[in-house]
Amino acid sequence: MDGTAPGRPPEAVHKGGLGPRGKGLFGRLLQGLRSAPAARQEAVTVAIASGKGGTGKSFLATSLAVLLHRAGLRTTLVDCDFGLACDHLLLGVKPALTLQQLLAGQATLDQVLCTSPCGPRLLPGASGVRRMANMTDKDLLGFARELGAVAAREDVMLLDLGAGIAPATILSMLAAEWIVLVTQPEIAALVDAYAIVKCVAQLRSDARFLVVVNRVGTPGRGELAFQKLTEVARQHVGVQLHYLGELADDSSVTQHRLGQLPLVATEPDAPIALELKALAERLTTVCGGLRQREVAAEHGVEARFKQHRLFL
Repeated sequence: MDGTAPGRPPEAVHKGGLGPRGKGLFGRLLQGLRSAPAARQEAVTVAIASGKGGTGKSFLATSLAVLLHRAGLRTTLVDCDFGLACDHLLLGVKPALTLQQLLAGQATLDQVLCTSPCGPRLLPGASGVRRMANMTDKDLLGFARELGAVAAREDVMLLDLGAGIAPATILSMLAAEWIVLVTQPEIAALVDAYAIVKCVAQLRSDARFLVVVNRVGTPGRGELAFQKLTEVARQHVGVQLHYLGELADDSSVTQHRLGQLPLVATEPDAPIALELKALAERLTTVCGGLRQREVAAEHGVEARFKQHRLFL
């Protein structure tokens, strides 16, 4: 007997435990692993967040984008206030296309990205579009892919998030490497800021928060407000916060009209512009530099976004 099963040709005998189909599947899996990129060049991702609206978050995000660009960094600002976007107004840009058309497959990333008059690029969000305020799972996956595409070409990618704790907002924070939390020295603003810290820490205990206290009437009051916030966060959540700085309550900011270029561009020597410049320099130092660097493919912003999406 040659061991061949009755009625089966000799070539059909399995000479390995996997069999021909199993070997083929195993080979395809190995081929997929071999073809997966081990690492990629990617921007540092910084989310700008706030617990409540009106803290000056978008003012800070657009100012940082201009200052980082002028420091020689390839910078893109992504307006993640998905249904109520306003960064284009603060940067003096009139976009013909927005994130809405990009995620719907009606435009490419290069068609939607705008170069602002001051230099940084903007991925504009939609304004007054209810559907964008409640993105589907397909939208979120598409957004993650576009974030990865932006990060692959820049040094720093700023995410200007909507205020509050909407799922897509928290997800964007979880995908970022650094979270700049903008608050004010008022109890309501600090309570809402703590809510952000609590929500993020429940899903990612190693989240890195940098706190900016805006509209400070008396020098030093911002640090006092930060101390109150960080003590509560340490006691109840176990997260350590880091103080990035304070910005004065400056009337020139409130008098600045929409559609004008940012104050850091039009009045670079104004007190608030100098404070913002110092803040941008501290951000760069704290983050260890804001240059594109090599990251493992599974640790890139697209992968982080997709991984955390499963827990929301």
